[in-house]
Amino acid sequence: MKKLLFVFVLSLFCLSAKSQDILDVLTKEVCSCVNEKMKTLKDATAEQRQMQLGLCIVSSYSNHEKEVTAKYGDIIETEGAMEKLGSDVGMKMVSICPDLLMMFADMEADEAEAEEIPALSLEGKIVEIKSEQFLTVVVKDNSGRNHTLMVLTFFEDSNLLIENKLKKNDKVSVEYWEQEFYDPKAKDFRNYKVIQGIKKIQ
Repeated sequence: MKKLLFVFVLSLFCLSAKSQDILDVLTKEVCSCVNEKMKTLKDATAEQRQMQLGLCIVSSYSNHEKEVTAKYGDIIETEGAMEKLGSDVGMKMVSICPDLLMMFADMEADEAEAEEIPALSLEGKIVEIKSEQFLTVVVKDNSGRNHTLMVLTFFEDSNLLIENKLKKNDKVSVEYWEQEFYDPKAKDFRNYKVIQGIKKIQ
C-alpha cells in the first residue's frame, strides 16, 4: 500500500514538473524554429515576422498540446489563452535566446526608422502665434508665402513657443512634417504641417 502511494505521489510530482517545464520546452522550440527562418525573415515585413513567430508557437503547441492544455486550458476555446501563451513565450525568450530576440527588436527598429516621415524645413518671419485648441504658428517664408504650422507633439526647443519667447517678426528656421488629419468643419481629410523643431535666427 505504501509502495503504491509512493508511486502515485511520484507520478503526480513528475506531471507537475512536466507542466511547469512545458514553457521552457515550447520556448526552446520556438527559438530554434525562428532561428532557422532568420535568413528569410531579414527581408520580411514586421507583419510577416510576427506571423512566422506565431506559426512557430502554434507548431510547438501542436507537439505538446496535452501539456499546454494542462497549464493554460484550451487555448483555442478559452478567451485570451493564446495571447497569454504567446506573451509567456516572448518573456521566456529573454532568458533562453536573448540574442535572437534582440535581432528581432533591431529589425523592428530599423523598419520603423525607415518608415519615419521625412522632415521638411523652411525659413521666414513669424506673422502670428495663435493659442486655440492647438498652438498654431503662421510663418511667412522668404518668397512671401504664409505657412500655418501646428504644435502637436513635444520637440526640442518647444519652450520657445510655449513660454512665449518668440514674437511677431522674429526670423525662424522651422522643421516640420506633413500629416493628413480629419477636419470636422470641412468634413474631409486635409494635410497639416506639424512642427518638430524651431530655432530663432539672429
